[in-house]
Amino acid sequence: MSSDVATLHAACVRDLGDPQRWFSPRGYPDSLAQCVIDSIYSTGARYATVEKIIARYRGYRAAQGADAETDGVTELLQNIAELGGPDAWASQIGNRRPTSTAAGAPLKSIAIAQAAQVLVALGIRTAHDLRAAVEDEARRAKIKAAWCAVPGQRSGITWEYAQILAQIPGVKADRMVLGYVCRAVGPVDAARAAELVRATAEAGGWGVIELDHAIWRFESGRPCQRDVPA
Repeated sequence: MSSDVATLHAACVRDLGDPQRWFSPRGYPDSLAQCVIDSIYSTGARYATVEKIIARYRGYRAAQGADAETDGVTELLQNIAELGGPDAWASQIGNRRPTSTAAGAPLKSIAIAQAAQVLVALGIRTAHDLRAAVEDEARRAKIKAAWCAVPGQRSGITWEYAQILAQIPGVKADRMVLGYVCRAVGPVDAARAAELVRATAEAGGWGVIELDHAIWRFESGRPCQRDVPA
């Protein structure tokens, strides 16, 4: 175990409590549509805002007699189209947040539509398709490159998070997780932070998704431990 991993491991033991009581991130194991929506809207936003968007999407689909929990990206693109395109979809389902603070940056709803189109073009329509695709490293790299070419997604954070939401083990090295790792081991970039979290999970015998989520909850001031019935 490297010194950085040992240091981060000690910090996690100190701060995060019993791994058996960590919350498991909910995710959307059968809904790639919601993985895409959540991952892209989650950056730079309070998560309560994302939850409201997901609730509106689910409500709209339920009113149609459909189940958002099984929607793939084909259904997401149909939903965007029937509401009049990404701009109108942003007003009715999403919100009008841009992909970045740069002047003229496109709306996140446009990035969502483009990410969905990228996945369809690569033969990926469902969360099951994505889980199968990323088992091949070459295909995974191709999908990542295409996703990161979508406006505002260059860092790869939303790509990693979309995979986590689809129940693919990984680390979302956003500002919360990066901040925790830097405080524990010193300044590192997001890629190194993700590497350290993965190595720490392996060293501790913990699930990497669960560790990533526990760190995120700790940094955001949420409880890290589930209540256990007496």
